Amino acid sequence: MLHNPNNWHWVNKNAAGWTKKWLEENLADVQASAGGVSAKIDKVTSMDGDVDVNQRKGKVITIFDVKLVLEYSGKTADDEAVTGNITIPEVAHDTEEDEYVFDIDIFAESSSKQPVKDLVRSTLVPQLRTIFAKLGPALVSEHGKDIQHAPSNNPSSGWRTPTHLQPSEAAAAAAAAAPTTASNKTSNVNTTTVSANEEFRTTAAELYATFTDPARIAAFTRAQPKLFEGAKVGGKFEIFGGNVSGSYLALEEPRRIVQSWRLDQWPAGHFSTLELVFDQNDVDGVTVMRVEWKGVPVGQEEVTRRNWNEYYVRSIKTTFGFGTIL
Repeated sequence: MLHNPNNWHWVNKNAAGWTKKWLEENLADVQASAGGVSAKIDKVTSMDGDVDVNQRKGKVITIFDVKLVLEYSGKTADDEAVTGNITIPEVAHDTEEDEYVFDIDIFAESSSKQPVKDLVRSTLVPQLRTIFAKLGPALVSEHGKDIQHAPSNNPSSGWRTPTHLQPSEAAAAAAAAAPTTASNKTSNVNTTTVSANEEFRTTAAELYATFTDPARIAAFTRAQPKLFEGAKVGGKFEIFGGNVSGSYLALEEPRRIVQSWRLDQWPAGHFSTLELVFDQNDVDGVTVMRVEWKGVPVGQEEVTRRNWNEYYVRSIKTTFGFGTIL
């Protein structure tokens, strides 16, 4: 029960989880077609930032500032499949509809795919602007009732202690704040999904070999694998002295690898699912590696990203000369 006489005290609710779900539902219908070219939003790849709904002195406000990465797909007039990302660096409570910035990328870019990118820019982006402008009012409408008493249900004004949501309500709010997390049924670990993109100046085939050839793995990890049963479905591996272990779950040469993957410091027996997708861009001579871990233990996101960037990305680039180190 919320105790906040006359709605005087500051009450805060984290609505990040609800927001991601709201975006996923509202962006599902964003699509367009023209002249045989089509494009649509497929999913919210990531949402980083804070979303809060606050109440103070009877007024409900929302304060949010998030970075969004969306994945889209489409087809050219010649029926060529196209996929890519739309990055919106800032979706905030004080951003005007015409102030949003959209960075549009194509995976495996080529000149023949440009019409889809143009359609995204001209037709999908205006739809996204309209939807983002509705987020603030939707947050207040949905969550204001949870942090503010209705006039007919106001407790005694004799209550003087600054109050917060009761434990049961706080737990519900916390659960709503993380719909991207899930409980791993086998190890009972609360988990989340981590995504990353990295560009390498090489081919998809070379990158694929880097993650499957034991000689190359030994080169960028600076040691022979502690265990390597082969790049085959079910083949187990232990690298970096056993600090990283897992097995191959799927291999689609030269474009995709799926592994079970864990850091040694994670809860015993718990593995994430790591998917690597290599998108070769023949125009620029680069390959974008799209990385997604499903099942990373909550609280281990930054450790996972940091280790990946340092011991995989940087090491692969310096060992094989696949790109500039930033």
